[in-house]
Amino acid sequence: MRHAGALLLVGASVTGLVAPRPRTNPWTARRATGDAGFSLDGVRDSLIRQEETIIFALIERAQYARNAEIYDRDAYATDVNKDRLHPKLQGRKVSFLEAMLFETEQVHARARRYLSPEEHAFFPEDIARPALQELDYPPVLVDDHQNINPQILQAYLDHVVPRTCSDGDDAQHGSSALADIAVLQALSRRVHYGKFVAEAKAQKDEGAFRELAAAGDVAGIHSLLENVPVEDTVVRRAMTKAVVFGQDALSGNKPGYKVDPALVANLYRAMIIPLTKQVQVTYLLRRLGHADKVPQAPEDWPPYLRAFALGDTEEQQVLGY
Repeated sequence: MRHAGALLLVGASVTGLVAPRPRTNPWTARRATGDAGFSLDGVRDSLIRQEETIIFALIERAQYARNAEIYDRDAYATDVNKDRLHPKLQGRKVSFLEAMLFETEQVHARARRYLSPEEHAFFPEDIARPALQELDYPPVLVDDHQNINPQILQAYLDHVVPRTCSDGDDAQHGSSALADIAVLQALSRRVHYGKFVAEAKAQKDEGAFRELAAAGDVAGIHSLLENVPVEDTVVRRAMTKAVVFGQDALSGNKPGYKVDPALVANLYRAMIIPLTKQVQVTYLLRRLGHADKVPQAPEDWPPYLRAFALGDTEEQQVLGY
């Protein structure tokens, strides 16, 4: 199995695009001052850094073929493989990717990854007991009982992998699955981070959100949350980073890219932003005491709050590239 190459340039300045800066998160204020609040600067900084994490993870996955067999539950559900499954997966039909994702989450749970309100497991009902003492996270989120990782996984397999990877099978199944896991974890963290933004907006204008939530007005809540100029800035910045980080410097006179920058832009526009806003709407309905008004199935959400439901967007045209 070819070893997955180390990610370069992490935390470094790349042609002046990303200046070195200390790693921060929403809990910085509590650790520094004992304040129970959270730092909005930390939220913004984390969201920007997560763009880089997602892009590097996509670049890593793009070096391997699609290797569709690793997503096929029937292909992995053989007598030979059943004895290789984790004991908790015995009797369950899973793909090779799902088996590796499960095992990865077991290890990460031991390091208390999923005790953080920023992280969400794909197998939340099966995570292992942490091997470290729990940390004292401040109660920033009023309601944290939501997890849309099934939607993220399905959208990733249906839309992202086919666009990121070349067709075929290069036998690098282990490396491909590990690269997939890195992308999935990065996407999950980014999408679920919407809860922190929703909480900040609720604190700023709770009355308006409370009225809309009482009416079950999903469209109204979305309208109050939506900030098109900011969304355009996020998409443009992600696309620009994909150009810089993914450019093949040795490709000759014509620049080549390890991952198509337009693909990254479309990933944000058609998947990350809609699902993030779905998380925000769900969080606000639950926070304000109207969990019964949350759409129950993915297809119950409006198309603008579902992944790829509106089709792909031509970001070069939309953003002037």
